[in-house]
Amino acid sequence: MKLEHYFRLIVMSIFQGSITYNKKNYSDQQMSYDNQMFYCPTVHCKDGFNVSLQIHNGNYCSSENGYRTMGVDWKELEFGFPSMNEKDMWKHSEMLDSSNWDEEGEEMPFDETGFDVTGSVGRIPIEEMQAICEKHGGIDWDVTLSKENANKFLSRK
Repeated sequence: MKLEHYFRLIVMSIFQGSITYNKKNYSDQQMSYDNQMFYCPTVHCKDGFNVSLQIHNGNYCSSENGYRTMGVDWKELEFGFPSMNEKDMWKHSEMLDSSNWDEEGEEMPFDETGFDVTGSVGRIPIEEMQAICEKHGGIDWDVTLSKENANKFLSRK
C-alpha cells in the first residue's frame, strides 16, 4: 500500500455517507471534513524511522480540490516530528530559514550538521514523502497498523 492509498482509506472510512448522515459535531453542525478533528496514525518504516503525517483541514495539506480541502488524491501532507533527522525533509520544514534556498528553490550549501528537523513540522508533497519512506526500507504496515499501535493511538486524549 502506498501513502496515497492509506490516506484515501482514512478519508473514505471517516467521511462515508453512512457515517456522516444525520451526524452532528460538537456545535450541532452536520459532520464534515471542514468541522471534524481527526488524526492519522504515525507511519513507521522498516528501518525504525517514523513520522506523523496528517491531512486534517487544520494541517498543512492539500488535495486535488485545493489547500486544506478534502479529496481522494492528496498532493501534500503535513509531517511532524520525524524520529530521525531526514535531510530530504529540511526544505519543507517550517523551521527552515528561507535564506537557505536560492530563488529556484534549490538547496544552498549547509554545513555538515545542517539543522535538526526532528522537532519540526512542515508541508511536503506526497510523492516526496513516499520516496523518503522507500529510502527507509518502505512503510512497515505491520507496525504502523499493529494492535499495539492501534491501542496507543485510540487511547490518546
